[in-house]
Amino acid sequence: MRCNAAHVWYKARMVRSTTFFHHWARRAGLAALALAVGLTATPARAQSGDAVNGGNITVMGQAKVIPVEVTADSPQLAALMQRAFSVHGAFQVVAGTGAEYTLHFAVTGATSVSASAQPHSGGAAFTTEGSGGTWREAAYRAADALVQKLTGLPGFFAGKIAFVSHRTGQPEIFVSDLLGQEMVQLTNDPAQCMTPRWSPDGSKILYTGYYRTGFPDIILVDVRARTRRTFAGYNGTNTGGTFSPDGRRVVMVLSFTGTPQLYVSDDEGRHLHALTKNSALKSSPCWSPDGSSIAFSSDPRGSPLLYQISASGGATHSISTYLAGYCAEPSWNPRDPNLIAFMAANGGGFQLGVYNFQTRTANWLTSEPGSGIEPCWTNDGRHIIYTHQEGSHQQLYIVDAISGRTAILTSRDASQVSFVYPAQ
Repeated sequence: MRCNAAHVWYKARMVRSTTFFHHWARRAGLAALALAVGLTATPARAQSGDAVNGGNITVMGQAKVIPVEVTADSPQLAALMQRAFSVHGAFQVVAGTGAEYTLHFAVTGATSVSASAQPHSGGAAFTTEGSGGTWREAAYRAADALVQKLTGLPGFFAGKIAFVSHRTGQPEIFVSDLLGQEMVQLTNDPAQCMTPRWSPDGSKILYTGYYRTGFPDIILVDVRARTRRTFAGYNGTNTGGTFSPDGRRVVMVLSFTGTPQLYVSDDEGRHLHALTKNSALKSSPCWSPDGSSIAFSSDPRGSPLLYQISASGGATHSISTYLAGYCAEPSWNPRDPNLIAFMAANGGGFQLGVYNFQTRTANWLTSEPGSGIEPCWTNDGRHIIYTHQEGSHQQLYIVDAISGRTAILTSRDASQVSFVYPAQ
């Protein structure tokens, strides 16, 4: 039987604050579940459109957006593309003469879609074609090319998300495209599972699961082969597994020595290297864009704050956001190493902030009823997908870090999102 001394130590440390315990335990995977072991790796397909309720719901900033008319040669394609551009902070979907561009999409094959952007001010249209495994993926790829042309930043519509949902009655991991189409249930465990994290190529997912032993293990899923194995199952707790930007290393939090420490391994879970040696709690490690540094949450001062350490180890440095005395869940911008998103205490809940290393300042990104937690940048370095929570209800939202515009991605239960933009 696995020794649970470290688990008992964790719980004793975490009950110092009721809010800290409930939030930190859920995110770090430290609440033991005395459930019988049950394992099935057969994915189930969910209904394709049940997670989506697109459209802007609030405007937080004053940045200019591009009004576009979105048309297509079929109602289904038009609806998909209108929904996609409605969640992008740089665009506003309008009709008729108020648009600066007409974006038109046409299916040209079973897995290909053409797209054009015709400026209303005159001039030549920009045309492109996208391809993919399905017509939806082809449409997303074509739309991303239009986004690149009109904004100078890569599009994110063809990205994939992994998230946790209780829609089956148990917390399970699901994967889908950004807008919740062609959703697949990846796990079917009678046990807690949490914090899925994609590999950079979109072929694998790491997550923390209790199904094997009743204690938190890090599980590696091969999404394409539909197989999984234990990546880290040491005595104590194994949480926070996250791939490096090049996919060759994994950072995680392990407590087999009796106290939770950050470790880095290769992509097979071998050659462990300890980065930290202190008694503070640690959670939510994330990599800098170049893989040289790791940011994480820790509580040496009594409540969680943000810290940074070299990926090869050494001294730990605090990230002084000055925004709140409770900061956690860092997410490093994939395009700009100066920016880290995080969640922080705000009033009676939590909101998202962004810290800038260059200016050494932080600003609130969300300000809304309920809480904004669990931020995850998209590949354009401009948008953040996050969990919006009101009471027990959780949905995925997306916010534009430039304009502040926020939109709903999922109308049903979803949280703990991970995003990847796989290459073709």
